[in-house]
Amino acid sequence: MFRPVDPLLKPGSIAIVGASESGGDGWSRVLFRNIEAAGFPVRTYLVNPRRDELWGQKVYPDFGALPEAVDLALVIVPGRFVNDVIRDGIAHGLKAATIYAAGFGEGRKGRGRERGEELRQIIADAGISVCGPNCMGTFSLPRELLLYPTTRLRDLKKGSVGGIFHSGGTLGYWFAQAAQRGLGFSYAMSCGNEFGLDAADYLKFLADDPDTGLIVGMIESIRRPKAFFEAARKAFEAEKPVIVCKLGRTELGKEQAKTHTGAVAVDDDVFQAACDRYGITRCNSIDEMVDFALAFLPRRWPEGNRLAVVTSSGGAVGLVLDAVGSEKGVLATLEPGTVRRMEDFIPEDADVNNPMDAGPSLASDVPGFCSLCRMFADDPNVDLLAVQGRIPLPDDRNRDPEPYRALAAATDKPVLAFSRMVQNADQTYRDFQDGAGMPVLFGIPATVRALHALVRYGARRRAGIPEPAPGAAGVRAIPRDALPEALAGYGVTPPRQAVARSPREAADAARTIGFPVALKVVAGEAIHKTEIGGVRLGLADAGAVEREAKDLVQAMAGRGLEGFIVQEMVAGVELLVGARDDEQFGPLLVVGLGGVFVELLRDVSLRLLPIGAAEVRTMLEDLRAASVFKGFRGQGPRDVAAVIDAVTGLSRFFLEHREQLSEIEINPLIVLGEGAGVRAVDVRVVRRK
Repeated sequence: MFRPVDPLLKPGSIAIVGASESGGDGWSRVLFRNIEAAGFPVRTYLVNPRRDELWGQKVYPDFGALPEAVDLALVIVPGRFVNDVIRDGIAHGLKAATIYAAGFGEGRKGRGRERGEELRQIIADAGISVCGPNCMGTFSLPRELLLYPTTRLRDLKKGSVGGIFHSGGTLGYWFAQAAQRGLGFSYAMSCGNEFGLDAADYLKFLADDPDTGLIVGMIESIRRPKAFFEAARKAFEAEKPVIVCKLGRTELGKEQAKTHTGAVAVDDDVFQAACDRYGITRCNSIDEMVDFALAFLPRRWPEGNRLAVVTSSGGAVGLVLDAVGSEKGVLATLEPGTVRRMEDFIPEDADVNNPMDAGPSLASDVPGFCSLCRMFADDPNVDLLAVQGRIPLPDDRNRDPEPYRALAAATDKPVLAFSRMVQNADQTYRDFQDGAGMPVLFGIPATVRALHALVRYGARRRAGIPEPAPGAAGVRAIPRDALPEALAGYGVTPPRQAVARSPREAADAARTIGFPVALKVVAGEAIHKTEIGGVRLGLADAGAVEREAKDLVQAMAGRGLEGFIVQEMVAGVELLVGARDDEQFGPLLVVGLGGVFVELLRDVSLRLLPIGAAEVRTMLEDLRAASVFKGFRGQGPRDVAAVIDAVTGLSRFFLEHREQLSEIEINPLIVLGEGAGVRAVDVRVVRRK
C-alpha cells in the first residue's frame, strides 16, 4: 500500500543531474550551494555531459561514469530529457529521484501527456521512489539537506513539524513565515504531479518518523484515499496530530446520485467526514495552519470542551464572546470556591467572570496576572485556558517569561497565550514564546478556532478511531413490501400504512388506517415521488382517496405504476437520514434537515460508518437547525433519543445489507414530541445491479 520514502529524504549519496550555470533561476546552482553550505552532509556528484568541471567540482557525463550507484538524483533538465535520464539512472542502480521539470501533460493544452504516461510507466516498472515531476523538491532538516531551490530556508530551526504540500511555491512561503512564528521543522516535501510517491506515502513516512511529532499539509486532492487515511490512522496511533488546509472546499460535486443523500454528500463533505473519523484537523487557511500548529505543539489534549479566557480589557471580553459564539464553544462555569478565591485576590473594581477582564492594573503585574490565571487552570470545571499574554516590545522592561512558564508547568491542561491583534513576529517575540513554554497566538478569532480544534482533537483521542465498517455477506434480500417491517426491527418505526393495488383497495386501506391519510405511488421510476406528482396529502375520506388514486393512474400512465402506499398523516420535525457507499471512502451516513428543501438548504452532517449513539448525537448538534429539537413556537421538545436509535439502527441495517443496497434513505423521518418516537414516512432504496 505504501512506497518507500527513505531513499528520497534520507539518501547516502546525491547526483545533481543537469548541473549548469544557465537555465531558469539557476536551480541546480542553488541546490548545490545549499548542500555546500551544510558542509556536504552526503556525498554529492554533478552530472552534465557538456561539462568537465563546475563550481570547483568534477562533472560526470552520466550515471554510468559515477564512482558509485547513487541513492537520489535531483533531475534538473527540461522535460523532454527527463525520461532518458530516469532510464539511465535506473540502469545504474538509482533508488530515488526528484524531478523538478514540468511538461508532462499539465495545463489546458496538455502538452507532454504521452511523455508523462511513459514516465509513469517507467517509474512503476522500476519501483523507484520519485517526487514530482513539476515539483520544487524537499528538505530534510535532521539530515541537513535543503533540496529546495531557495536560499531563504537555510536557517530554518530544527523541530518536530513535518509538511506535505501540493504547491511547491507555497511550501517555501509557509515554512518561512511559520519559522517567524517560532516553529521548528523536520521534513517537508512538495508533491508535484505525484507520478511516483504521493501524499499517502509521505504521510505514512512522517507518521513513522521519530523526528516528527506534528504533521501539516496543504492538500489539493487525495489520489489514494484508503491509503491516505490508513496513514492518518497510523499518525493518530502515534499521537501525531495531522493538520491540513485542503483546497477545493466549495462544492466540487459528483455525478448526481439517485437520492438526496448522494446529492448532498459531495466530495468535500465526504472528505470532512473522513477527517472527523481519523482525527485529522482541518483549517480554513494557511495562516490558520500556523496557529493550529502552535496550539497543538505542546501535545496537551483537553479532557472536555469547557473553555476559560482571561483578558485585560472589557472590549477583549466582548470580542471573545463573539468568537466563542461563532464556534459554538462552551465557556466553563467556575466552582464557587474558585470564585471566592478570585474575589479575595482581584482589585475591588473587578468582577469574576468567564471570560475575565482582569483590568489594567493586574494585567501590568505579570506575576499577579499569572497567579489569577492559575486559579482558572486549577478549577475542575475548566478543560483548557487562554490568557491574553503580554508580549513585550524590544524596550519593554517586563520581558521575563518565567511567570508564564510557571503557569504552564502548574497544570497539564492546554494553556496558550494570545494577543488581541496580529503583531510583528520578531526575535523578541520568539524568545518570549520559547521562554514562556506556551504558544502565543495572534488575534482573538484565530485563538478561539485553535482552541475549538484542540477540543475536537481531544474528543477524538478519548473516543479512538473505530474499526473500519465490516463487510456484509450472505444476508437475505428484503422485498420492497417487507422493508418497513424489517426496518422497524432496527428502531426505524414506520407510520401505519398499507399497500394497495387499485384505487378501491386504497380507499379500503384508508378506512382501516384512519383519516387523514397520505397517498403515494409505487413505481419503479419514482425515486422522488413528490417531484413527479406522485403524492397526495391530507385526504380526509375514502371518496377522496379513491378519486386521487384514479387521477394518479392516469398521470402515471406509461411510467410503471405498480400500486399505492396509503399512510397515516404524521406531523413533526422532518429529517433526512441516509446511508450510501462512496466508491473511495466506503459506507457513510448523512443526517440533516429533511423535506423537499434538503438540497437547497444543505443543513447536513456526515460521518463514515460504523457509528455509535454518542457520535450521532454530535451530528445532530452540528446542524444549524439543532435548536428545533428543543421546541419552538409553542411546540415542546422533540424525541431526540428516538432519533438516535433510528439513525444508529438504519446505519446497522445498511452495513448488514450492503450486498443488496448501494443507498438507503429516509426522507422525511418525522420526529414527534418527546417520548412519542419517530416515523419513517418515506423510505427509498437503490439496489445494486
